[in-house]
Amino acid sequence: MSQRLFFFIALLTILIGLFGLTGVIRFNQTTAEEAPLPTFQVVQLQKALEKGESLERENIQYVRLSESEAMQNGIAQDTLLDIIPGMIALKGLNEGAYIFQRDFITPGEKGYIEAAIKPGMTPYSFRLKGRDFLGSGIAVGDYIDVLVLTSDEQNIGETGRSGSIQSFRTLSVSPLLYNVKILAIEGEENSADASLPITIELRRDQIGKMVIAKRIGIIEVVKSLTQNSSTAGLEADTHDVLPNFKSITEIRGQTKAYN
Repeated sequence: MSQRLFFFIALLTILIGLFGLTGVIRFNQTTAEEAPLPTFQVVQLQKALEKGESLERENIQYVRLSESEAMQNGIAQDTLLDIIPGMIALKGLNEGAYIFQRDFITPGEKGYIEAAIKPGMTPYSFRLKGRDFLGSGIAVGDYIDVLVLTSDEQNIGETGRSGSIQSFRTLSVSPLLYNVKILAIEGEENSADASLPITIELRRDQIGKMVIAKRIGIIEVVKSLTQNSSTAGLEADTHDVLPNFKSITEIRGQTKAYN
């Protein structure tokens, strides 16, 4: 009787051990299956970009990829994108593409102008005094309207003999170019008289206008309201400021008559 009881107790002990071991194995398997898989954060483009087109913050979204998906796209770590004003695409990028900092170039970096300029356009550089920026907030990538101040009585441009305006009788301001893209602004404006090298994007026929305007007048720029705006309303002459000024001189004998 005691042997049977001993045998029964031993068998029961073995069965309990087996059930316990099976439960541990199942528990470990369940835990392993429920463990979260590693993922990577990436930046995805929501709208295609052409080469030289600027990147806007609203055109990207952060998504997470599984480890296998990330590896297939050559991604081994989380991706962050620092969006800098004026940053443009170095190449064409498709909608939905995963993008990186290396896909873009920022103002001041070598090769920026070459990446920013459109086909058929030419970079044109000139120096512009800080005081000739009308308004503020003009930066690389912005569009500007170019104005020229001239006088029928005096050459007030770069080739003029005097650095000051001798007569305001026939001064006039007229629009020269509009919606011109700024490709580069070198240096910083330290004072009202500081001269800044500025590079703009022009067509061939626009370059000729700029060359003449610089020689005979004073160039000034103002930020365009929109890329499709016109220069309407930017014309003015002395009469618009001094409506009672007598600007026409007639010589009659030894006297002068103002009309």
